[in-house]
Amino acid sequence: MRVLVASLLLAAGPAPAPAPPATGGVLQRIEGAVRRGLEWWPRRRRAAARREAPAFGHLAASQVGYGPGLPKRFTSPARFGSFRVLREADGAVAFQGGAPERAVGTDLLGDLHTVWIGDFTALRAPGRYRIVADDGLSSHPFSVGADVFDGPIRAVQRSFYYQRAFTAVARPYAEGPWVHPSDAGRAPPGVVEGWHDAGDLSVYSGSVNVAVFWLLETYQDFAPAADDTNIPESGNGVPDLLDEARWGLEWLLSVQEASGGFRNTTCQEGYGPYGTNTPEGVPRYRNGEVGTMATARAVGSLAYGAAVFRRFDGAFARRCLEAAREGYRYLRAHAGESTDGPTCPANRRDGDPVAGRQVRMYAAAGMLLATGERRYREDFARNEEELGRVPDANHMSGYAARLYLRAAGGDPARRRALRRRMLALADEAAADGRRHPFEWAGDYAWGSIGDAFHRTATYGAWGCLGDPGRPDDCRQALANVDYVLGRNLLQLCYVTGLDGTSHATSWAFHHWLRTLDATPHDFPGMIAGGPNRAPEPADRSWPAARPFPIWGYWGDPAMPRDATTPIDGRYADNDSWSTNEMGMPWQAVALYSLHLARWLARGGPVRPGLPPDGHDPRDSRGR
Repeated sequence: MRVLVASLLLAAGPAPAPAPPATGGVLQRIEGAVRRGLEWWPRRRRAAARREAPAFGHLAASQVGYGPGLPKRFTSPARFGSFRVLREADGAVAFQGGAPERAVGTDLLGDLHTVWIGDFTALRAPGRYRIVADDGLSSHPFSVGADVFDGPIRAVQRSFYYQRAFTAVARPYAEGPWVHPSDAGRAPPGVVEGWHDAGDLSVYSGSVNVAVFWLLETYQDFAPAADDTNIPESGNGVPDLLDEARWGLEWLLSVQEASGGFRNTTCQEGYGPYGTNTPEGVPRYRNGEVGTMATARAVGSLAYGAAVFRRFDGAFARRCLEAAREGYRYLRAHAGESTDGPTCPANRRDGDPVAGRQVRMYAAAGMLLATGERRYREDFARNEEELGRVPDANHMSGYAARLYLRAAGGDPARRRALRRRMLALADEAAADGRRHPFEWAGDYAWGSIGDAFHRTATYGAWGCLGDPGRPDDCRQALANVDYVLGRNLLQLCYVTGLDGTSHATSWAFHHWLRTLDATPHDFPGMIAGGPNRAPEPADRSWPAARPFPIWGYWGDPAMPRDATTPIDGRYADNDSWSTNEMGMPWQAVALYSLHLARWLARGGPVRPGLPPDGHDPRDSRGR
């Protein structure tokens, strides 16, 4: 019996799915009783130690705040006759509001089928406030000011440092207990830099390229000059945002083979029990395969990087462009192929011709931007696919369109058509936002928060930045930011570690952070995946796991979830990997969205140089 119990203790770690129930036999009954006994005490402690705040226990508003001249809206679960905005310092009334602006019907909030939206946009004075309705329901406190997004921007940008692969994360740059020694010795020969994809440790082509794209877009649209965010490169005369983008570009350069093709991953294929994995302690990584999917992504990103870095580091820009040219030659030699590799097959699209054409659009658009050569314009047209609702690493037509619109060599008629389609998709997002109880324009799938940001950043931001006749694009982009910062059913700020937030996510699924077991658990700036209409069945709790109990989406007594859980509340602030795991593409597009919000909060004017059928002259060849 002691051997049996010991074997159960060793086997109590997570498995990909629960084992089938035992149907009979003395041994099976004993095993079941032992496991229930092992789980009893962890479950009891968990249930006693942690309680969630009631859903919709406050008026739903951003916990970070609002720019002085920006829309300021909140959602109430009950009809109110009036409301007041009170100064936190002394309780004085700073704004008196009336009845709801409108009611919204919904099936996303369980038994609550109508919510009411209030507006206090007219409040412009900087300060710290809370909203109180005439029924006594109040919001969490928040700020109004032109600088309200500075802290979130710094935190989300610095999250990339903690995710850096093949290097130490060390003091003083860590600004907290989240440190580990260098894992460079685990990399395949010649592979450097990049970012661990998410809570896992692999480095993926799709993840790196989308993150690089949004970091470069953030620089191109908002030109942040900060060189003092306390990363190792700070003070080198290059904006820290671009230093971080270069970390991803260097990984791309390091996974190019002599054929010109790029590998699809630097893969960590296996892990020990959750809570035993550190970047420097896992087995050696494995090289992925070369294929046209990874190569096309890398070509587009490196060409874009070349166009941006010319003004900072000509040698690095030339190195990026030459690698992109070699990659493009590989694509021409493998015309018509859509090849990917089986190593760590995250989002694999081997043999998918539509995805294959979309990544080739991205490659052609990047090369057109970097060189102005007409042949890339023709290749873009040859591979053109319709812009999709939410772009991603395999459906890159939306990213490709943004690069094409920046390029001086694009066909004017095609630019006009692309812009029309982009703005039509922005209109769809704004319409979805008007129907949502928190005015959010997202889909409740895995990574819902990042997907919503992708919609408004890819399409609506173009109109918001360049067309004063499209204010709905700006409003929708801001509403998505407000949702993530607290205007949601759980009244939860979905970003970790932000100063001033009173109810925020704090415990993401993350291999090395769980092993580190630091306090706080999460470094600042991590953005949760978000509510998921259908969390994975295997995302379950393992109370008897060693070295730590695992509390997943299903079966956590502190955060009970079942089929009746309202859709907007299908998230758990625990080890839930299908609702609460960060991802570098989501981090990057959130950073872009926060910069857009700050630009608007500071009264940013409509940008010159973005006519409906034109290009941004700052991005012309050789600039």
